[in-house]
Order: sequence, then C-alpha cells, then structure tokens
Amino acid sequence: MPVKVFGLPTHILLLHVAVAGIPLVCLTTIALAARPAWRRRFGLLNAIFAVVMVGVTYATDLAGQQLFNHATYLQKIAAQHRSLGLTLVWFVAVTALFAVALVVVDRAGYAEHHVTMVTISALAIAASAICIVETIRVGDSGARAVWGGINVSSAPAHHTPVR
Repeated sequence: MPVKVFGLPTHILLLHVAVAGIPLVCLTTIALAARPAWRRRFGLLNAIFAVVMVGVTYATDLAGQQLFNHATYLQKIAAQHRSLGLTLVWFVAVTALFAVALVVVDRAGYAEHHVTMVTISALAIAASAICIVETIRVGDSGARAVWGGINVSSAPAHHTPVR
C-alpha cells in the first residue's frame, strides 16, 4: 500500500471512510437488532456493509502503520493513537460477526426461537455500542496527536476590526 495517494497520506484518505462508515454500520446493526421487520428487509445489506468495513478498517490500519513508520516525528506524538488503532479492526470484526449472525439466524428460521434472537440481538447491540466507543477513542487520540499543539480558540493579540 502506498504511503501517499494524490499527494496525501493514504491513512488520512481511508480514515474518513472508517470514521463515517463504522458508526453508521454500528447504528444500523443496533436498529436491525431491535426491529425484526427491518432486519428482514435490510439485514443482508447491513451485513455486507459491516464486512466491507472490516476491510476498510484493516486497510486504514495498514496505511496508518506505514505512515507511522515513514514519518519518524509521528512516533512520539502518535504512539497512543497507534496502539488504540491496532485494536479497532477487532471491534469492527465482532460487530460484523453479529450483523451477519442476525441475518443468518433470522433466515435460518430461528427467529421463532425467542431466546436465541434476543441473545444474538443483545450481543449485537452491545458489540455495536462498544465499537462506537472504541472508534471515538481511536479518532480522538488521532486528532489530539495531529491537532494537540494547535490552539485555534485564542484570538490574535492585536485584533483590528475590518471596516
């Protein structure tokens, strides 16, 4: 995987897909776990999207590792982000597993087994919620690594109003 694409770090380009896609797939998994009628209609699409997000997350992780190794100045400021980022793919994978399980169990006729569906739905909701939290933690640590030294809230010392 190249370190840069179109002059920008590949990690930066991919992470925007992950930042939008992971919470979206988690929220749709929660919705489908709670609403069986929606699961029958949109479950397969959500399961496919969840599996795709595992791949996107893994690619984002690989690109991040390459960037981390390529830009030595990042090794000090982005160490926490790197360690958190290495684990995110596992949280996304567990969420995808439950997104797929919801569809498989529902279509295999186990929807009538109330205990089975409630258990899988509860685990899907829990996995999705934890995945959202972990995505926020990884994103926050990355933002702090990149923007932590920049103070955007302070006004310039000598501000002259424009007339």
